[in-house]
Amino acid sequence: MHKNDFYFSIMSFFLVSTIVNNDIWFFQNPYFVNILLAGYDKETGPSLFYIDYIATLHKVDKGAFGYGSYFSLAMMDRHYKSGMTVEEAIDLVDKCIMEIRSRLVVAPPNFVIKIVDKDGAREYAWRESVKDAAVPSA
Repeated sequence: MHKNDFYFSIMSFFLVSTIVNNDIWFFQNPYFVNILLAGYDKETGPSLFYIDYIATLHKVDKGAFGYGSYFSLAMMDRHYKSGMTVEEAIDLVDKCIMEIRSRLVVAPPNFVIKIVDKDGAREYAWRESVKDAAVPSA
Protein backbone atom coordinates (compact mmCIF):
# COMPACT_ATOMS: atom_id res chain seq x y z
CA MET A 1 0.00 0.00 0.00
CA HIS A 2 1.29 3.45 -0.80
CA LYS A 3 0.71 6.23 1.68
CA ASN A 4 2.65 9.47 1.47
CA ASP A 5 5.20 7.88 -0.88
CA PHE A 6 6.00 5.02 1.53
CA TYR A 7 5.53 1.39 0.61
CA PHE A 8 4.10 -0.85 3.33
CA SER A 9 4.44 -4.59 2.88
CA ILE A 10 2.69 -7.41 4.71
CA MET A 11 5.78 -7.65 6.91
CA SER A 12 4.94 -4.15 8.17
CA PHE A 13 1.84 -5.66 9.80
CA PHE A 14 4.03 -8.01 11.78
CA LEU A 15 6.14 -5.04 12.83
CA VAL A 16 3.00 -3.27 14.08
CA SER A 17 2.11 -6.35 16.12
CA THR A 18 5.60 -6.43 17.63
CA ILE A 19 5.45 -2.73 18.52
CA VAL A 20 2.04 -3.15 20.18
CA ASN A 21 3.32 -6.18 22.08
CA ASN A 22 6.40 -4.27 23.27
CA ASP A 23 4.27 -1.30 24.35
CA ILE A 24 2.04 -3.58 26.40
CA TRP A 25 4.98 -5.04 28.31
CA PHE A 26 6.91 -1.77 28.64
CA PHE A 27 4.23 0.61 29.92
CA GLN A 28 2.55 0.29 33.31
CA ASN A 29 -0.89 1.18 31.93
CA PRO A 30 -1.21 -0.30 28.45
CA TYR A 31 -4.09 0.33 26.09
CA PHE A 32 -6.48 -2.57 25.68
CA VAL A 33 -7.72 -2.54 22.11
CA ASN A 34 -8.51 -5.00 19.36
CA ILE A 35 -7.51 -4.09 15.81
CA LEU A 36 -8.57 -5.23 12.36
CA LEU A 37 -5.70 -4.25 10.09
CA ALA A 38 -6.20 -4.50 6.32
CA GLY A 39 -3.69 -3.96 3.56
CA TYR A 40 -2.70 -4.79 0.03
CA ASP A 41 0.67 -6.10 -1.11
CA LYS A 42 1.76 -6.43 -4.76
CA GLU A 43 3.11 -9.93 -4.20
CA THR A 44 0.45 -11.44 -1.93
CA GLY A 45 -2.64 -9.34 -2.69
CA PRO A 46 -5.16 -8.29 -0.04
CA SER A 47 -4.71 -9.31 3.60
CA LEU A 48 -6.67 -8.87 6.80
CA PHE A 49 -5.14 -9.29 10.24
CA TYR A 50 -6.78 -9.41 13.65
CA ILE A 51 -4.63 -8.15 16.52
CA ASP A 52 -6.14 -8.68 19.96
CA TYR A 53 -5.57 -6.71 23.15
CA ILE A 54 -2.43 -8.70 24.04
CA ALA A 55 -0.93 -8.23 20.55
CA THR A 56 -1.63 -11.71 19.23
CA LEU A 57 -1.66 -11.52 15.44
CA HIS A 58 -3.89 -13.71 13.26
CA LYS A 59 -4.35 -13.60 9.49
CA VAL A 60 -8.10 -13.93 8.81
CA ASP A 61 -10.49 -13.89 5.85
CA LYS A 62 -13.20 -11.97 7.72
CA GLY A 63 -13.38 -10.37 11.13
CA ALA A 64 -15.29 -8.41 13.72
CA PHE A 65 -14.91 -7.64 17.42
CA GLY A 66 -16.99 -6.20 20.23
CA TYR A 67 -20.50 -7.11 21.33
CA GLY A 68 -21.84 -6.89 17.78
CA SER A 69 -19.25 -9.39 16.57
CA TYR A 70 -21.33 -12.31 17.79
CA PHE A 71 -24.07 -11.36 15.34
CA SER A 72 -21.74 -10.15 12.56
CA LEU A 73 -19.52 -13.21 12.57
CA ALA A 74 -22.54 -15.50 12.43
CA MET A 75 -23.82 -13.56 9.41
CA MET A 76 -20.36 -13.67 7.79
CA ASP A 77 -20.03 -17.41 8.40
CA ARG A 78 -23.30 -17.91 6.54
CA HIS A 79 -22.85 -15.48 3.63
CA TYR A 80 -19.10 -14.82 3.14
CA LYS A 81 -17.33 -16.42 0.20
CA SER A 82 -13.83 -15.89 -1.13
CA GLY A 83 -13.54 -13.60 -4.15
CA MET A 84 -16.65 -11.51 -3.44
CA THR A 85 -17.20 -8.39 -5.52
CA VAL A 86 -17.37 -4.99 -3.82
CA GLU A 87 -21.15 -4.99 -4.27
CA GLU A 88 -21.49 -8.43 -2.65
CA ALA A 89 -19.23 -7.40 0.23
CA ILE A 90 -21.21 -4.18 0.83
CA ASP A 91 -24.43 -6.21 0.78
CA LEU A 92 -22.94 -8.50 3.45
CA VAL A 93 -21.83 -5.50 5.53
CA ASP A 94 -25.37 -4.10 5.31
CA LYS A 95 -26.76 -7.45 6.50
CA CYS A 96 -24.36 -7.39 9.45
CA ILE A 97 -25.39 -3.82 10.32
CA MET A 98 -29.07 -4.72 10.15
CA GLU A 99 -28.47 -7.75 12.37
CA ILE A 100 -26.61 -5.66 14.94
CA ARG A 101 -29.31 -2.99 14.95
CA SER A 102 -32.11 -5.50 15.36
CA ARG A 103 -30.50 -7.73 18.01
CA LEU A 104 -28.01 -5.65 20.02
CA VAL A 105 -29.65 -3.65 22.79
CA VAL A 106 -27.13 -0.81 22.67
CA ALA A 107 -26.35 -0.80 18.94
CA PRO A 108 -24.23 2.10 17.69
CA PRO A 109 -26.25 4.67 15.71
CA ASN A 110 -23.64 5.16 12.95
CA PHE A 111 -21.41 2.88 10.90
CA VAL A 112 -18.61 3.81 8.51
CA ILE A 113 -17.82 1.41 5.66
CA LYS A 114 -14.24 1.59 4.38
CA ILE A 115 -12.54 -0.26 1.54
CA VAL A 116 -8.88 -1.25 1.39
CA ASP A 117 -7.60 -2.52 -1.96
CA LYS A 118 -4.78 -2.02 -4.48
CA ASP A 119 -5.84 1.63 -4.84
CA GLY A 120 -5.39 2.34 -1.11
CA ALA A 121 -7.83 2.91 1.74
CA ARG A 122 -10.94 5.01 1.34
CA GLU A 123 -14.25 5.71 2.99
CA TYR A 124 -17.04 4.09 1.00
CA ALA A 125 -20.26 4.98 2.80
CA TRP A 126 -21.99 5.87 6.06
CA ARG A 127 -24.93 3.98 7.50
CA GLU A 128 -26.68 6.40 9.85
CA SER A 129 -30.12 4.84 10.16
CA VAL A 130 -31.92 1.60 9.39
CA LYS A 131 -33.50 3.08 6.25
CA ASP A 132 -30.02 3.49 4.69
CA ALA A 133 -29.47 -0.24 4.46
CA ALA A 134 -32.53 -1.80 2.83
CA VAL A 135 -31.67 -5.49 3.09
CA PRO A 136 -34.20 -8.22 2.36
CA SER A 137 -34.71 -10.72 5.17
CA ALA A 138 -32.45 -13.77 4.94
